Amino acid sequence: MPHTETPARAAVDCVPTVGVVIPVYRCADYVRGCLESVLAQTHPVSEIVLVDDRGGDDSVPVAQQVLAAHGRPYTLVTQPENGGLGRARNAGLAALGTDLVWFLDSDDQAEPRFVERLLAALTHGGADFAVCRTARVDEAGRVLQIDEAPAPSSLVPGRVYARELLCGRAKAYACTKLYRRAVLGDRPWAEDQAYEDLLPSLTMALDADRVALIDQPLYRYLYREGSLSTALSEQTFDLFVVARQVRELLAGTDPGWQRDYLAFWYRQVLTSVAHVAMRVHHAQGRKPALYDRALREVRAGISLRDVPTLLAGRRFREAIFAVLVKLNPGLYSAVLRWR
Repeated sequence: MPHTETPARAAVDCVPTVGVVIPVYRCADYVRGCLESVLAQTHPVSEIVLVDDRGGDDSVPVAQQVLAAHGRPYTLVTQPENGGLGRARNAGLAALGTDLVWFLDSDDQAEPRFVERLLAALTHGGADFAVCRTARVDEAGRVLQIDEAPAPSSLVPGRVYARELLCGRAKAYACTKLYRRAVLGDRPWAEDQAYEDLLPSLTMALDADRVALIDQPLYRYLYREGSLSTALSEQTFDLFVVARQVRELLAGTDPGWQRDYLAFWYRQVLTSVAHVAMRVHHAQGRKPALYDRALREVRAGISLRDVPTLLAGRRFREAIFAVLVKLNPGLYSAVLRWR
């Protein structure tokens, strides 16, 4: 007699499996909370992959202790040397065997219903990936801001979401998203450069049929001193590299996309680099290393001929930034100090 599964069992088997990749690097004070947020998910995560990115501290042993205390199996991928977040995520993805993929940074946390809500939105909408909003929190857990604008709809075409990314209304954070495995390919994240998720996120959005959006901030992003967004380093200049890659990706698109790219160039690249440099200067009371280079490259990237286009697109902050930093960066820095 042929074997026939019961409807209840068949329904269970149709539920996609979810795996999480967690690169671990110098996060001993935070990785316990990160993993406990995974273990507390109302929809269980099928596979956990830790990637040891050779931070040289106790982060990995702490992570292993947490999982062992809960009797939770996991896979540990050990990098030959520190290779950065993009390379670590790609290595972890190669060790994962689930239908859906979540990338989680080891100093952040997710709300208990993160996987449940994103999984439901993705499957019900037939989306290529699902995304929620982000609560940026401080070391005490206080919410500083919600990073993204409210979702325009619960389900949007991929190109609409790509436009949201380019305009800054959505963020390219890999960790706020749940992906179908096929969307990612083998090595989706940029390697050997910072801001590794910006270009891949935009590319995946442009290729996607549908993207599911959750309006709630279910991801908690820890904002702390010394992170990439608060420190001026050689990695800061990778933003210029990413911007050139985005420009190449959008080559040949209509004038509307080109206007949005111009605003992106001023808002997410030039303003970001200038603000990091100036705020470090304010905090230290003296010009940090690379300050002059940062201001020189920012000012070289500004053309006052762009100002009318920015104003016509109601990009008033970008236009003011362009004029002040091009003509009087000291005045702009003084204003920024007291904002």
